[in-house]
Amino acid sequence: MPDSQTIFIAAGATGFLILLLSLVLGEIGGHDGDLGHGGEAELASDAEAVAGNDIPDGSAELDAPTWFSIRVLSVALVGFGAAGFAAEATGVPTPLAWPVAGAGFLAVGAASYRFILKPLAAQQYNSLSSRYGWIGRTAVVTLDILPHGTGQVTFHDRDGARITQTASSDLGEGVPKGTTVTITELSSGAVVVHRNAFAD
Repeated sequence: MPDSQTIFIAAGATGFLILLLSLVLGEIGGHDGDLGHGGEAELASDAEAVAGNDIPDGSAELDAPTWFSIRVLSVALVGFGAAGFAAEATGVPTPLAWPVAGAGFLAVGAASYRFILKPLAAQQYNSLSSRYGWIGRTAVVTLDILPHGTGQVTFHDRDGARITQTASSDLGEGVPKGTTVTITELSSGAVVVHRNAFAD
């Protein structure tokens, strides 16, 4: 049977590997990290909800990670292994090292949840919410939009900040520089615009 130090090392290493895999594989959907959204289809549906004012108050809280998310549990497991190993390495008797490891699990998990993962989720939510507010805003083409290609537009968000974004036409048409357009959709890293009537 492995000794306690081996178990603590294995627990900490397992927690670290799970955390690393969740980051590498982009496991950030649902309530398991919630630092982003799952692709353009979900982005489009979320944008429609915002445009229709369907996002309820407190949505940022709903998007926050839970205590049972993989990231919180994996970080807590690292804390468990580190605290238990440190306790045994400093001469704490094995029966007492396990409660110390349990305290490390709770302390590291709580700290990462409260001070790292939850603020990051709220920041991401605010960023996405701000992007959704671009829909319906008037913009000016600052770099020709190519037929079935992209160009660039500039506009002001609801806070008055000047924003420059890659843009494509909703009809796949070419739109020359200086044309007034309306933002109709969001896509990954860009916006889709509609050429305003009488823009010429």
